[in-house]
Amino acid sequence: MLEQSIRLWNPWWAEKKMPQDLTGIKRDVTDSIIKSLDAPHIKDVIGVRRSGKTTVLYQTAAYLMNIGVVPEHILFLNFDDPAINAAPLDEILTSIYKINPEISHLFLDEIQQKEGWERWVRTLYDTKCFSQIFLSGSSASLLTKDLGRVLSGRHITFNIMPFSFKEYLKKSGWVNCEPEYLIYKRKEILYYQKKYLEDGGFPETIGMDEFNQKKILTSLYSDIIARDILARFGASYEVAAKICLLMMTNSTGEYSSNSVAKATHIALETAEKYIGYLKESLLIHDLPVFSYKLKSQFKQNKKTYAVDTGLRNAVSFRFTSDLGKLAENAVFLELTRRGSEVYYWKSKGGYEVDFVQKMGQNVEVLLQILWDVRNDKTRIREERSLCHACEEFGIANAMVLTEDTEEIVERNGVNISYYPLWKWLLEI
Repeated sequence: MLEQSIRLWNPWWAEKKMPQDLTGIKRDVTDSIIKSLDAPHIKDVIGVRRSGKTTVLYQTAAYLMNIGVVPEHILFLNFDDPAINAAPLDEILTSIYKINPEISHLFLDEIQQKEGWERWVRTLYDTKCFSQIFLSGSSASLLTKDLGRVLSGRHITFNIMPFSFKEYLKKSGWVNCEPEYLIYKRKEILYYQKKYLEDGGFPETIGMDEFNQKKILTSLYSDIIARDILARFGASYEVAAKICLLMMTNSTGEYSSNSVAKATHIALETAEKYIGYLKESLLIHDLPVFSYKLKSQFKQNKKTYAVDTGLRNAVSFRFTSDLGKLAENAVFLELTRRGSEVYYWKSKGGYEVDFVQKMGQNVEVLLQILWDVRNDKTRIREERSLCHACEEFGIANAMVLTEDTEEIVERNGVNISYYPLWKWLLEI
């Protein structure tokens, strides 16, 4: 039974090449993994469920075959498979050698499902059983507690999220992503920009009608809570779903554990615990306030963001399509993809800036999101906040991301660039 399951997950042994339907749209993170292949370290790919981790592993395996690795020497194990997950780790290793003692590249998908995996993988690495080991997982602790504690100095981490806007365009059938062509096709891009904000970037939902899209996303949401929160922590589905609904509905807003506890009528300790579970499952992300004092960052309210705008829309409680909030959420996710060190800023006088990007010791970029620039009152308020922030950080430039406005204005010695969100997302 175990050997049969293993063979089913490795169709390239029979076909002598990677089946084309497994590799999907080339992901940006795949190129980063390929660049790291000269390092012997374990490569771990971390991301929320259904964000494309398995596809990235397949793309990496396909690349290895293309550069000459024998297909039969590449082994893929999916720990979501009951037969594989139920087998003791020693038995899995024995089966691997029985099938082919010359396996050189080992891929372990959704590894967090298997208890005791950390020390097993460390032993495989330390004893040089394989040339390369690749992991994927849907738990934030793989980034910190599990990998950091047991595999310290032995691994390189790659974060994967639902599709970026460029990947979304490619999945939607867009072939030419050259800047000149994208600018030429601006009207079509504006259509896809709105669709991207509303539909999100989970690969399997792109191109679907609204009914099936919502059905798949709500099913995914329930699956994440059931498998990554309930099964792992023995938590209550009702409490987890209640807190997640609140956090998703209020994405881009400030929160504290105390405010969540009051809004959901549960104990503060329970709220803190369940917020941790949601972050562990990668459903939500935090953004701390900028402060030169680390203690202030810990004490003050954080802002919360959903892992995907489409998922947020599918499960949250809302009356209207707030494209401004969706745009802010999308910018946060893109900054995270780019590996930026980012905060929000809030002054004692009540001025706020959505994103403060720190590079090294200095604040270099201030980003404000203003979807519709036609409201003069809102525009003046956002410009005033940017001017105050520029004064505090000693910089003279700031940026406002908009639906499609592009201009530069000068306010109180500060150059404020209004720039289309789609150009920023596509790095034009």
